[in-house]
Amino acid sequence: MNSEPPILFEHGGDLEKAALFAGCRPEEILDFSNLLNPSGAPPGLTDYLKSKLSGAFSHPGSGEPLRRKIAEKTGIAPEQILLGAGTTEFVHLLPQVRQVKRPVILGPTYGDYEPVLRAVGADPRFVLARETENWEFPRVEWERALVDHPDWVILARPNNPLGQNWPMGGLLAAIEKYPETFFVVDETCLEVSEDPKDSFWSHPMPANLAVLRSFSKAYAVPGLRLGYLAAPTDLVGRLKQARMPWTVSPLALEAGLYLLDQDKWVVESHQKNLEEKKRVYTKLSALQNFKTFSSAITAFTMKGLAAGFSSSAFLKTILKEEKILIRSLAQHRGLGDAYFRIGLRTPAENDRLLKVLEHRVRS
Repeated sequence: MNSEPPILFEHGGDLEKAALFAGCRPEEILDFSNLLNPSGAPPGLTDYLKSKLSGAFSHPGSGEPLRRKIAEKTGIAPEQILLGAGTTEFVHLLPQVRQVKRPVILGPTYGDYEPVLRAVGADPRFVLARETENWEFPRVEWERALVDHPDWVILARPNNPLGQNWPMGGLLAAIEKYPETFFVVDETCLEVSEDPKDSFWSHPMPANLAVLRSFSKAYAVPGLRLGYLAAPTDLVGRLKQARMPWTVSPLALEAGLYLLDQDKWVVESHQKNLEEKKRVYTKLSALQNFKTFSSAITAFTMKGLAAGFSSSAFLKTILKEEKILIRSLAQHRGLGDAYFRIGLRTPAENDRLLKVLEHRVRS
């Protein structure tokens, strides 16, 4: 395999770094490394934001209209909602107001949780699903970890990158049984999953729970940096005091109001994405030398089966030769360099990736 050092991508979608390596412009890269709504942003969003540009250079407002609109959609009280620059802001902010020393991370999962917790002196314990068990919920290890009374539990539901949807009943039971443990549930990927309504919104908000949501994936607008947190009122108040001011821009606040009115588009894109996901999964599953894992989200984790396969090297090869960017999972605890993730795109773009993968199998 290629002996050059791997290109390290901290997150998906880093087209500038990819283009520098590939020797092309960022817009020439076909990006499968991101996990976004394959349908793209809703129609009309660009024109709507253009009409709001006159306010883009003012100080951001309080976001009260957007908070109230989110409250109407979710049934959560407005005072239990905090707006932020995507869920990543809350992952960094929460340890500042809710002490954490002995957290549990349920994975394999999003890579930012561990370094953020270690940066505040915490020593995470990992409860990991395993390929040998078909990535099923690791119930025995989960129960053992909770019996030791961790001060935090953090997890993504549905999980990223593998796309499992951890059982709601078991999580609710644990949250009730261990009231001294603070549970952080990241629902960033829920709205690009097979069942976007399988949320904690349909249940009363426990005092030891914070739920994180993002506009980035559902509406394919990661650059707007917009998300929200739902938590008990006293915790939201402490987070407001601890955070930096003005983290959400005026245009992001306006975009949120527009996006929450796109219910018809959300339903239509969801159905279209489900159909395309089924088609692509069938094609991927037929590839030799690759194993594709089923997923509840609009992305698939794959494993190279050939001897010596390296997703880091494979990323470099197809980026250089095909201008296609995938997400290597070499740095993800519980996965490793044999694994990579691809996020779905349009049917024509997905077909291009399929042809590349088929060619690599034959060669």
